[in-house]
Amino acid sequence: MEPTLFELILSIKRKCTANEEKIQNELKLTPAEFNGLLGLQPKEEILGNTFAERIRLSPSRGSRVLGKLMESKYVQTKLKPNDRRSVYISLTQLGLNMKRKILYRMEVCEKRICATFSEKEVNRIKQTLIQLEQAL
Repeated sequence: MEPTLFELILSIKRKCTANEEKIQNELKLTPAEFNGLLGLQPKEEILGNTFAERIRLSPSRGSRVLGKLMESKYVQTKLKPNDRRSVYISLTQLGLNMKRKILYRMEVCEKRICATFSEKEVNRIKQTLIQLEQAL
């Protein structure tokens, strides 16, 4: 019997999760640190609530992730001038270096995946995945 679309999605999700965990283990990152670093861009300052939204967490969970990133010295914060309850977040040099390491490992994984397909097939897969993401 042929697998359903949902079963295929779950299988892909499990394999992606395994690759994500491998990267986290290699770099000695917690899942929170990994996701938090992916949610920040170099040379940007964003508000804490924007950070939580970006990594799809509630403000309280986003705050805990931010605390972990600060504890690991991957981010720095500064108070918003007109609202001392809000903070701006940015990557430190250590955070930038770690993010580069994450992105490099993700790129290696992507190259391994793409090596089995033609460029045309890769583009078609990307377009289909974009449609699938929007449908979900």
